[in-house]
Amino acid sequence: MWRTTVWIAVLAVGFVPLLAGFSDTFDEELFIKPLPDRFVYSYFQFTTRWELGVNDSLLHTNLVARPLAELFHHFGVQELHLSFTYGLWRYETWGYPVTDAGPGAEVWAWFEPSDQRSSSIDDRWKMLCGTLSGLFCASLSFIDPSNTYEPLHSLRPQTHRFPGQPEPILRYAVLPREIVCTENLTPWAKLLPCRSREGMVSLLVPDSIYASNYHSLGVHIRKLCADAECSQFQLEVKQTVNVVQDLRLFGGPNWSIRKLFSQGMEGSCALATSSNVYLDVTDSSYDVSQKADATIVSLRGGARTVLQRYDVKQFEAIAARGRRAMFNVAVMDKRDPGVIVVAGPPPIYAKRYILGVGQERGKIVTQITNNHWGPLDLVVFETIPWFVPIYLHTLTIRYGEQRLKPAFLHYTPGVQRERPYGLEIGIRIPARTTVELSFDFDYIFLKWQEYPPDANHGHYIPSSIISLLLPSARNYSSVPREAALFRQSFNATQQAGYFLQLRTESLLLTLPTPDFSMPYNVICLACTVVALAFGPIHNISTKRIVAKGKDTGRTSFGEKVKQFFRLKDAAVEEAEVDAPNEQLTGGDGSEDLSAPDTE
Repeated sequence: MWRTTVWIAVLAVGFVPLLAGFSDTFDEELFIKPLPDRFVYSYFQFTTRWELGVNDSLLHTNLVARPLAELFHHFGVQELHLSFTYGLWRYETWGYPVTDAGPGAEVWAWFEPSDQRSSSIDDRWKMLCGTLSGLFCASLSFIDPSNTYEPLHSLRPQTHRFPGQPEPILRYAVLPREIVCTENLTPWAKLLPCRSREGMVSLLVPDSIYASNYHSLGVHIRKLCADAECSQFQLEVKQTVNVVQDLRLFGGPNWSIRKLFSQGMEGSCALATSSNVYLDVTDSSYDVSQKADATIVSLRGGARTVLQRYDVKQFEAIAARGRRAMFNVAVMDKRDPGVIVVAGPPPIYAKRYILGVGQERGKIVTQITNNHWGPLDLVVFETIPWFVPIYLHTLTIRYGEQRLKPAFLHYTPGVQRERPYGLEIGIRIPARTTVELSFDFDYIFLKWQEYPPDANHGHYIPSSIISLLLPSARNYSSVPREAALFRQSFNATQQAGYFLQLRTESLLLTLPTPDFSMPYNVICLACTVVALAFGPIHNISTKRIVAKGKDTGRTSFGEKVKQFFRLKDAAVEEAEVDAPNEQLTGGDGSEDLSAPDTE
């Protein structure tokens, strides 16, 4: 017994410095905001930060998931963004989300331009997408050079930049057809320190998440260096979930956390440094059942936001002294049910659609509306698949009858089956106007093997990205680039502006589709002909032919031949028997009377 005690003490002493050497923290946050038209927006953010020194290695992790750390170690990644999104965010009525993402699967990454690695950037990008495909059970392995692009102006890195340090290399791809399901949520949750057993992640029940109007899973990783050599750096892993739910599906305007996610929360993650729930109560027409731990008033960019903070750690400590309880916040709507609240439009929003008649030529149109009191400078990024050839000379930017001249234009022509079309346009939109950006494209025929299994459903064109700096923070709730936690966005006024990205709708294009029923008809006809031709020949060559007449009493020719030879043999035998008798009778068959009596 005493030996076991000694070994336990030795191991404890040995593990104390090891545990003290890990300088990583984990924070979980939940932001809930009622939307105007009877919708509720919930934003989950799980942030893990890890300080690494000179002698630390990414292969020895504590709170950060080992697979994510190995991505940066093996592929030389400086920053990675991945999202799986279902539905369309309604900017005109809902404002702006904390993190924006386009429909389907979207991934982009910055790579270190190191000459020490034998593989090229394209090879590392292909291997990275294949690894993410297996890690999140997605179709990211279909990403190849034919749907990969490198934008110059739209996407900017969020890591530190030092003088003399080489610029990282960007790769961007999107799969707008990707279907998001629980097979993506399960491996996503396993990357968290507490998995899906406790803390805020326990609220992410698949039945509630995938029954919502809009949901988006995100993984955002970046490497923040302390110096140009990056001998000491911080690895930040941020996992996010955006969910928008319709209260009309829950039977009324009143809601609670248990009602939205089918269960309450027992407590926080044991490994979390902080666990906070923020409820937006800027609209005073709501009554909250539970008293908040603190009320936060955030003044940011001319916008005032009132939030109530609930500390789950403190609730857990109070519940530990009494009976066991589930954390839950209920909200009652005091407004008249017959009154429809119409919210003011955000400073900028966009729409996108296809024009054209027939299957020869069409037009892609993007409408951008500026509701701000002043002009706005923005960048529109369009990535068009190689099977949709566009005409750059048909590009028009106009509002009303006037035409706008772009500030800059970066165009990369596509190559069939090798590279997509890329278009980045910098424009200035006048105040209180709607600008229409359009260009023509052609419908082309594809090879029959290049059509998806449901070819008549159509092909998807990825959503366009609009990037700009907002002068005000109205309807804006994003976290600043230099910050990590959601609470660091409170009172975070930025003099240069508030960076915003919008994603438009992904378009569904119906290309000329061949009649895929013809192969079926040809197969049926060929099989019928082969069956009819093969059957008789097989029967004639393998079966024995026996001709039989209708009259069963008639004798066949063979039987007649056999009977002929049988009768001939019988006659011969009869002649041999009758020869001695002829000698006795005289040869004519009569009896000889003159013969002596032998008796």
